[in-house]
Amino acid sequence: MKVTVEGHEDWGNQSYDELFRRILLDLGITRMVDEVHMIIEPENSFFLISLRVRTATGAKSVSEVAKVEQKPEGAMLTITNELYAPRLLAMLWRDYGRQRVDQLSRFELMVRGVKAEELGEKMLDPGEELKQKVLDAVWRLLPEGLKVRHNIYSEGVLTIAATEHTMKQDWKDLAEKIHAELELGREAV
Repeated sequence: MKVTVEGHEDWGNQSYDELFRRILLDLGITRMVDEVHMIIEPENSFFLISLRVRTATGAKSVSEVAKVEQKPEGAMLTITNELYAPRLLAMLWRDYGRQRVDQLSRFELMVRGVKAEELGEKMLDPGEELKQKVLDAVWRLLPEGLKVRHNIYSEGVLTIAATEHTMKQDWKDLAEKIHAELELGREAV
């Protein structure tokens, strides 16, 4: 992952680089971010971050990543694709609540009161999950108090400029420029 941090203090630049890498590691998405460009101007209360992320693999149904069987108490899942285990468990907790999901072993789950057919048709969309995790990483990094934001989204690139004052047109233009540069980098990959 290429990280560029522009600011007036080398120590601050290095700190933001290390902090963002640590946040991505904590969220488990280090390999999903290709490039990051940050501009930090604390004297102007301005912060810009632009990220180019890899495309997530396509959506899969639960039945594509787990064997789903009907049992008297609900749907029994045996995970067949280990890569989807955390995502599947998180989706089940979100949709049915932790109290209805029993993790019997590392790869066996019981979802009480749910029909196997219904569960097997549910879709796991890694792209949506990745987007949420990337946004979570950015919100953790953004300095508090910078509530005025200019957001730019396109396929695979996210740019956020933030300030605590009125957003200047120069900053918006800078955000558009950096965003376009990362989009061009995506085409070169």
